[in-house]
Amino acid sequence: MVKVYLDCCCYCRRYDISDQKQVIAEVDAISAIYCMHEFGFISIAGSEALNDEISCISDPVKRKKVLSDYYNVDEIIGLSDSINLRSIQIQERSNIRMYDSLHIASAEEACAAVMLTTDYKLIKMASRIDLKVKVMNPRSFIFQYMNGGDI
Repeated sequence: MVKVYLDCCCYCRRYDISDQKQVIAEVDAISAIYCMHEFGFISIAGSEALNDEISCISDPVKRKKVLSDYYNVDEIIGLSDSINLRSIQIQERSNIRMYDSLHIASAEEACAAVMLTTDYKLIKMASRIDLKVKVMNPRSFIFQYMNGGDI
C-alpha cells in the first residue's frame, strides 16, 4: 500500500473557488485520492505541523471543512527533535519555507512514498535537493499511480 502525505494546500484546494482548468483538475485528483484512501488503496499520514497550519486558516467555515477532511488520516506524526533538525537542514539547502520543510520532514518520518502539494514552486525547489520522499502534484500522482508508474 502506498503511503502519501498531503500538505495544507491540498486539503484547502477542494474549497478554492476557481474556474481555472488546472485548479478544477487538482480538485478532481484530490477527490480521487480521498476515494483511493476510503477503499484502502493508499494510506494517508498527517502531522502536528499540518494541524498547526490548518488551525491558521482564517475563514472558520473553510477551516472546519478542511479539518473534516483531515481527520480521516491514518496517522499523525508528532513534532520531534529529529523532524525539527531535518526541517532546518532542508531550509539550509534550499529556499523552502518553514512549514513546507516541516511537512517534508514529517512525510519522511512517516516513511511516505510521496508528499502531495499544489505548490509548483515547492515541487521545483524540492526536486533540486536530496529528499527521502518524492514531492509532486496530486494530478501527477494520480496519473503515475493509474498507469503503474514508479511512485
